[in-house]
Formats: sequence, C-alpha cells, structure tokens
Amino acid sequence: MFNKDFLKELTIMFVEDDELICEQLFLSVKDFFKEVIIAKNGEEALEKISKSKTRIDIIVSDILMPFMNGIEFLENVRKIDKHIPFIFSTAYSEKEYLINAIKHGVSDFFIKPLDVILLLNKIETVCEKNRKEMEIINHQEMIKEYFNTINKVAIVYIYDLDGKILYINDFFKELSKYDDIDLIGKDYTKIYHLDVPKEIIKKQEESLKNGEKFKGNFKYSTKDDSIFYVNCTTLPIKEKDEISRFISINFLTTKEENERREFKKKVLYNFQETKKIFKKAQEKIDELTFELSKYQNHDKKEKILKELQIENSNYFQEIYLVEDKIKKIKNRQDMFTFEINIKIKEISQSSHDLVDHSDKLDKKISKMSHEIKLRDEFIKKLESEVTERNQKIVNLEDVLLHRENQVSGKK
Repeated sequence: MFNKDFLKELTIMFVEDDELICEQLFLSVKDFFKEVIIAKNGEEALEKISKSKTRIDIIVSDILMPFMNGIEFLENVRKIDKHIPFIFSTAYSEKEYLINAIKHGVSDFFIKPLDVILLLNKIETVCEKNRKEMEIINHQEMIKEYFNTINKVAIVYIYDLDGKILYINDFFKELSKYDDIDLIGKDYTKIYHLDVPKEIIKKQEESLKNGEKFKGNFKYSTKDDSIFYVNCTTLPIKEKDEISRFISINFLTTKEENERREFKKKVLYNFQETKKIFKKAQEKIDELTFELSKYQNHDKKEKILKELQIENSNYFQEIYLVEDKIKKIKNRQDMFTFEINIKIKEISQSSHDLVDHSDKLDKKISKMSHEIKLRDEFIKKLESEVTERNQKIVNLEDVLLHRENQVSGKK
C-alpha cells in the first residue's frame, strides 16, 4: 500500500493528449498529491514547467503525442533537470521507443490502461528512490567540500595495512617538499623524524589494529631535512566491518603550542640557573666561613659575619626573584596548555564525525549500487523480450510474404 503522507508532499505533472483520459486521471489522483499539473503535449508541458513557481517532483507522460512526442519531451526535460523522475505511460512497447527512453534516463514504464493504485505505488517507489539518490549526491558534494577544506589546512595521508603510503594531499607535498613518486608505496614512518621514539610508533600501530583512533604529537622531517611539529589524529577505515587502511589527519602546531615549548625551555633554563645561584651562594658561604675562622679578633669576625649576612641576603633575594619568575612562567604554560587541549579536542571530534559520516555514505552508495544493478538486469530482460518479439514479427512477415507469393503464383 502506498504512503499517502509521502505522496501528499509531491507535485506531479501528467502529459496526455487524450482529453478523456486526462480528465479521468486528474479526478482519480488529485486528492493524493499536493498539486497536479496537466498538459496535452510536450510543448505545453515545457511551457508550464518554465512558468511553474512550484518544483515539479515527477512527470508521467504519454509517448505518442502531437507537436512533440514523449521522447523529444524527455530529451528537453533532461536539459533542464537531469534527476527529476520520469515515467512513460503508453499502449505500445516498440523497441525503438523503449531504447531511446532508456538512453535519455526514463525512470520507469507503465502500459495502458492505467491502474490508479498500481500507478500510485510506482510513483511512490520512483520518487522515494530519487530522493535517496539526491541525498547521496548532496552528501557526496558536502563531503567533497569538507575534504577540500581539510586539504587546505591539514596534512592528510593514507596508508594500507602493510604501512605503505597510498595517498598524500597537496598541502603535505607543499610543506614536506615530497612528491608522489617519493612517498607512494613507501613506509609511512619515512616521514617521521629520527627523534620519534619507536615505542610511540608501536603504540600507535597497536591502537589502530584494535580499531581505535590514535592521537599524539609528532615530529616530521621534510625532503630537505627541515623539521615541523604536528598534532596527529590517525583513524582506521573499515570496509564491510574489516579494517582496510588508515587515514592520518595532521595539523601544524599552533603559535600557542610553539610558545608552550619555549616556556618549557625557559623554565628548564631558569631552574638550572637557580641551581647555579644556590651553588655559588653555598660556595661563597663556605669560603667566607673559612676566612672567618682565621680571625681570632671578635670584632673582625662580627664585621665579616655582617657582611656575609648582607651578601647572603642579596643572594636569597635573587633566588626569590627567580622563583617568582618560574611561577609566572608555569601559570602561563598551564593556561596555554588548557587552550591547546580544547582546540585539539574540537579538531579530533570534527575528524571523527567526518569519518562516521563517510562510513554512512559508503553504506548508502552500496545500497544504491545494488538497486541500479537490479534496474540494469530489468532493462536487459526487457531488451531480450523486445528482441524476441521483433524476431517473431519478422518471421510472421516472412510467412505472409511467402503466402502472398504463392497466391500471386497461382494467379
């Protein structure tokens, strides 16, 4: 049974030169559709299509009509809209018409006399299929835009289960100075800098083989031995529930990330300087203590001790300033680390959503491919039947001609 709610969303056009059939058809289906547009031939139909403010969702047309037949009408429609569903209703099954109709993208056929219930079911099936096809086309365009955007800002490469690189994007080539010939078919670890620990690479491989995504920071080397740092997210790609390859999406570390590294270096440097100051202070104290022990005079000892206390106080003041500086640097580092983690989380979520969306689209495309295959099989069957009929007609014509010749011979 057809879906009344779905049909009520559709605007349909019927093209039929027989006024009686046209009127009966309109009265039979007008309550099932949002709008029904009637035309008597192809020329009138094209004119109404051009003037219609409402989008026409499906066209049902006769083949044999005056002024412009159904095949010519279909050709002109396809110039305007390549995807609109189009059904032929005809009392004929001529091979020439059928083949031309298929060439120009007819959606289905309907042999007269029209059965309204069967027609409504066929319209629903064709329109539902068209809607799914358009969703797939729109999703493909959207994914294409996503990948175009990512290709402009991210380093992307794909490698197989053996670790051999299958694809590198243009941004990667521009940044690394590598070409396809340098990396395609090579092990993906070739782009890693020698400083990257083997334990990290092993951990990444284990996570991916278990179907988990891997995130981390990597150091890459270019063809001219320059280096750059990236935030890396690598995900497994599945086909029929089996991992077939891996995609790695890498973003260059941001300005904040580079500053965070510089802060770490400064903290380490200042800590080392503090240790040096402590060491010098202790050496000075030991030296002064040794000198003090040489003096027996109490006044001199007291004077030296005061000088030592003042000098020692100065050293401790320097130490306090260094500690305060280290504390400020640590606070800034924590702040930048928090901001960077938020950005990495957002980018990783976007990458995951994109791969999930790609998996769903692959399933839809697989389903549509199956439907197209069934349609191709139907067309082949139809062509076989048409060929068989034509052969029978030819054989009949031969028999009639033979009989006419016999009659003529008797006369």
